Amino acid sequence: MGRPAFQRFLTTAPATTGVRWGTASASWADLAANRCDDVHPGGAYLIDPSAGLDCLAALFAVAAVPDTTLLWAAPGTTGGTTRPLAPGLYATEAPVTGDDRPLWAVATSGSSGAAKLAIGHADTWELTALHYDSAMLRPAFDGRTPATLATCLPLQFSAAFFMTVLPSLFLRRDLVVFAPHDWSAIAATRGDTFVLSVPAVTAAACIGTTAPLDLDHVALFLGGGHITATRLDLIRERFRGVSVSNLYGTAETGAIAVDPDPGHNRHLGRPIPGKAVWIREPDADGIGRVTAAGPDCCAYVWRPGEPARPTGGSVSGTDYGRFDTDGNLCLEGRVDGGEKLRGVLVYPRTVERHLLRLPGVADARVLVERTDAGMERLVARIVGDVDPGAVREHCTALTETHRPAVVDVVSEQAAGAVYSANGKLR
Repeated sequence: MGRPAFQRFLTTAPATTGVRWGTASASWADLAANRCDDVHPGGAYLIDPSAGLDCLAALFAVAAVPDTTLLWAAPGTTGGTTRPLAPGLYATEAPVTGDDRPLWAVATSGSSGAAKLAIGHADTWELTALHYDSAMLRPAFDGRTPATLATCLPLQFSAAFFMTVLPSLFLRRDLVVFAPHDWSAIAATRGDTFVLSVPAVTAAACIGTTAPLDLDHVALFLGGGHITATRLDLIRERFRGVSVSNLYGTAETGAIAVDPDPGHNRHLGRPIPGKAVWIREPDADGIGRVTAAGPDCCAYVWRPGEPARPTGGSVSGTDYGRFDTDGNLCLEGRVDGGEKLRGVLVYPRTVERHLLRLPGVADARVLVERTDAGMERLVARIVGDVDPGAVREHCTALTETHRPAVVDVVSEQAAGAVYSANGKLR
């Protein structure tokens, strides 16, 4: 860290904009003034993104010192030893050595559930902020950069860091981090407001509101791969006037595609402007690994206990995809999406896409369940207002091996218990 792009911010940070995190607040200028005598050039430092305003103060303490590596991850997720230095700030071990550029890293569970770090060059942070401003923020507001960027997601999400923290910091905008169940802070913002969330969290908030909120000043971007028409109708009913877009990307690739008119689940929209996106090694149907390059793509992927793997300037994600005739990106399953069921290879993502076409289904997850007795069966977990019998009838269009043996349906009102802290259906 400590390169000229960041130094410009440190010397010009205004006192008129800042961060509101729940009931706490601070100006960017106050946060930028933070220093820690235990941060030294060449060191690696871990910042806990759940530490409230302390994590942002710690970010500046590390970023102000040249040639440091900044790991944006909760303690214990990186596999190395940590030593506390200040609230939210820890000394740790560098996952990459020999690179003469400053590095950042963000933790992701990965498709396998095993922790890994996406590592990039921190001297591209300002370029990343400008990229998102040009490609996503201003297009959502008729060319204006929004006055406020907000999220109810944990800031360890790479999307939250890239799309709210960095643009707020470098573009001198207000940042609001609010509780997932209480969107009153967003209703109270003045001027254009960009909000990042995921469908499950937003749907739960809609159900919990006692009266509709006026959010006609808000552009809501929802990550997670799909938004059903059922959930879209709920959001628009409770959050009046809000514009909703579907966002697709991974921690390794950054944002890839945006659909400004979601709910159909046929595609994910076109690649965002300025982002190189292509299909690697396509087959005869044009299907291959979704691959991207850009300032928000990582330069290394590192798993604890293994050497860091350089990406070579482009990153292939965990999904297979293709482009339709209109240039929209369509997903065709995960690279690791096949599972054996009684010796036969099945593709749960194929079943999930089929279920999402059934009216009344808000979300779906399909998995191979193995009991302690050694029995194997395909289980469909569904959120929505639909009869299990209708689900089974809908699945008769699938091959027999892809028809769920168990169908569990949970109403949207009771869905909180079936989602992880990351907003993913378990």
